[in-house]
Amino acid sequence: MRIMLALSLIFMLGSCERRPLVDANENVDIRVVLNVKTVLNVTTGVYNDRIPIPQISPSVIRVMFYDVVTGQLATQAFISHKGLDENGELYLTGNIKVPSGRYNMVCYNFDTPSVLINGENNLNTINAYTSEISEYHYSRFLSSRSDNNYEVLPRIYYEPDHLVVAREDNIFIPKRSTTMTIHTVASTIVDTYYIQVRLVNGQYASDATAVLTDLSPSNKFAINERKFDEYSATFFEMHRSVDTRIRAVNQDVLCATFNTFGKRPDDIDPSVESKLYVTFNVITVDGKQVEMTVDMDSVFRTPEAIEKHWLLIDKDFVIPEPDVPDPPIGDGGMFDPDVEKWDEEEGNIEL
Repeated sequence: MRIMLALSLIFMLGSCERRPLVDANENVDIRVVLNVKTVLNVTTGVYNDRIPIPQISPSVIRVMFYDVVTGQLATQAFISHKGLDENGELYLTGNIKVPSGRYNMVCYNFDTPSVLINGENNLNTINAYTSEISEYHYSRFLSSRSDNNYEVLPRIYYEPDHLVVAREDNIFIPKRSTTMTIHTVASTIVDTYYIQVRLVNGQYASDATAVLTDLSPSNKFAINERKFDEYSATFFEMHRSVDTRIRAVNQDVLCATFNTFGKRPDDIDPSVESKLYVTFNVITVDGKQVEMTVDMDSVFRTPEAIEKHWLLIDKDFVIPEPDVPDPPIGDGGMFDPDVEKWDEEEGNIEL
């Protein structure tokens, strides 16, 4: 009996487990405030409010925690609860489980139709980009360009949606028994420009697009690194409008407000001749294509471009009048269609 009691005591001691008085809590509340009240040509400094303006209204935020040493993705979650703080700023909030440790945190809005994301498993490779334009759009810009001394177009990408990003480095998540809260602020990594050229005979234009070169095609936004080693261009739709600031009888303009990951710096490669230009492409009401290419170096150096992102081109884009067919031979010389009486037919159609 004594031996059995001794053995039972040994087994009981071996099965003992040290446990904290309170269970560990891995919950972290995240609040991402959207800093979007001063975005040029979107929420402030709009040149022309008669045309569509890009919107910044995120509804889902992706929150990612990366290991501070390896850069590998450790955990992630999506938050979508909206609210307004005491300053009237919109925020999104939610919860994520994060074990104790040190992390770099990255947040971005997940609801961008045109922006694609890859490389998200590592902090140094997560990248925002857009896809190349369709073959149909490429074909519209493949006409002869001997006046600009180039034969091959750069790679052309669709314009990005606004991507708001928040970054917090070296966050320490301690062992804890209560929920931890992290506040951060997200700002857009996309630039918005307004571009305009004076338009003559605009009533003959049925569709208009443009390509602006020497722009970045992507952004490794966790390390804030725009891609500038590729000569690329951005495609966007144009609109007919008026500019009442023009002191002339004709105030018609061809214009657009468009987004880009950013203009390449002027000193990116001083040995290479500048390739900064815009090409407007218009399809006329009679199905013809009309193009106009403008060197944008001097335009980007104007105070309006530097301070307000307004690209105001002081040139006329003339749309030719459509060809009018010869009038039919007959009295009056006018096209006067005559509709005869309908012949009625009845029958059954099998579907």
